[in-house]
Amino acid sequence: MHVLLRGDILQRLRIGSGLILFAFAATHFLNHALGLIHLETMHEVQQWRWVVTRSWPGTFVLLMALVTHMSLALYKLANRNTLRLPPWELFQIALGLLIPFLLLPHIVNTRIARLYFGVEDNYLYELARLWPDSALLQSTLLLLVWVHGCIGIHYWLRLYPPYRTAQPVLLFVAIAVPLAALGGFMVSGRAVALLIEKPEMLARVKELTHWPSPADGATLADYRLMVRLGFAAVLLLVVAIIAWRYYMLSTLPKMAIRYTGGPVVKVPHGPTLLEISRMHGIPHASVCGGRARCSTCRVRIDDGASSLPPPTYPEAITLASITAPENVRLACQIRPERSLTVTRLLRPASTGPQAVDLQEADAAGVEKALAVMFLDLREFTQLSQARLPYDIVFILNEFFAATGSAIHTHGGWIDKFLGDGLLAIFGQLHGVEAGCRQALRAARAIDLALDHVNAKLGAEIGRPLRVGMGIHAGSLLLGRIGYGEAVDLTVIGNAVNVASRLEALSKEQNVQIVLSSEVARYAGCLEQSGTAVTINVRGVEEPLQVFSFARGRDLPASILMAIDEDERALPRGDLRGMDAAM
Repeated sequence: MHVLLRGDILQRLRIGSGLILFAFAATHFLNHALGLIHLETMHEVQQWRWVVTRSWPGTFVLLMALVTHMSLALYKLANRNTLRLPPWELFQIALGLLIPFLLLPHIVNTRIARLYFGVEDNYLYELARLWPDSALLQSTLLLLVWVHGCIGIHYWLRLYPPYRTAQPVLLFVAIAVPLAALGGFMVSGRAVALLIEKPEMLARVKELTHWPSPADGATLADYRLMVRLGFAAVLLLVVAIIAWRYYMLSTLPKMAIRYTGGPVVKVPHGPTLLEISRMHGIPHASVCGGRARCSTCRVRIDDGASSLPPPTYPEAITLASITAPENVRLACQIRPERSLTVTRLLRPASTGPQAVDLQEADAAGVEKALAVMFLDLREFTQLSQARLPYDIVFILNEFFAATGSAIHTHGGWIDKFLGDGLLAIFGQLHGVEAGCRQALRAARAIDLALDHVNAKLGAEIGRPLRVGMGIHAGSLLLGRIGYGEAVDLTVIGNAVNVASRLEALSKEQNVQIVLSSEVARYAGCLEQSGTAVTINVRGVEEPLQVFSFARGRDLPASILMAIDEDERALPRGDLRGMDAAM
């Protein structure tokens, strides 16, 4: 099942009804924006919109969408066992609760006034009524609706790779639409306000729009008060239900939930495991907000799995998408009935949409072609023998800051630090060809960055820092390996061993870089890399062709050509840091 369609039926109904309402709001606001052109243009486009929205089918769909979305949102709120939620979710809920207090009276002034009192609620009527006295209130409603909808759509779509690609353009649209709508509202509102300053023009406007009589106006005011009080009563009922649930949970028998490497908490039956974590302030990853659309909240049930019911359909679909073993479940879907011992499989502080591809990697491991860079600091043992520990740590940190920045800037992530060296991986997000180009660019950047490090530390050290790099590409096993909380995303495979051998060869040949012909071929610079030397690498049956470069700046100029679009889209940061390790 597509990632956007995962979740239970109520969740899909909430999303579907929200999309209908957002589409209506978007066209409505774009209609507002036409006020920047002319009031008559606003009116003409509104008539075309009304053909759909004011028809009986259109009215029915909009009404059902509004009732469904509000009812399901309140139902979900009433059934929450904790309000310890991510800030974005709390903000969206707060906006959602404020909107009806402004939206329902607006509906009374438009649809209800037209239906029961014959008011022609076109832009002329609305602008004459709203500007300037109610302009701030109406503008607030517009922004609340738009921001609430944008937050919902963003957190629904952010698991979808094409959305992340188009996100900069969509962000521009999300900012431009409300600004244009408010601008159109302001310009047209001022025009109508100037128009009705003359008593005869105001009388004419009231005649054309069938302005409600004083008695009808008083009735509409009563209706506005009634809908506000009605929604407030519903909110009080929801608050009472939440309070009752909190009270009942406090009186129920408790069971123990043990977190591997973490606390043991006593909880009653009822909340989901994700809610239990939030109730007790235990960090727990959840990219989709506990909606079973991602697997980032997944846990391994180390003890007590037999007491849990089988996965529901939404949970089963998501677990099947990552080929999870039987003892792995989604924390947002399971409701413990007996004591459990669980291990959180993803680090919560590092989960996010930019690394969702890494987060969703199979816990059992996936095979993937990647580029590998092995880097070592030359003669550091001799350099550190006569120095204090503080000096050694300072030098290493300066060195790793320079090399790490070069690696991250060019789309790689550091798999591990190895004393005075490191292992970096390229191509996880955009394939091995892009990864090889990135690795070569990173190698060149490291060479240039060492100039700055040596300029800073040369006088203190007494000699320049030198490095050796081995770069290879091949099939690797990418998976999360370790025990308990000490689990991390890493790579295993012969390509790592080959890169290590090439780094050792760079020391023998007294060059900075040795790369395999596979890397040069993938990077598209095979012909510009000079003469290949065939060597035998321990652990590799066939002889390997390699290229040597005295300095990173000597790499073929073709690697500095225009960067591909997929590489330009890479997050500028530590992809490994954004990954949540098992």
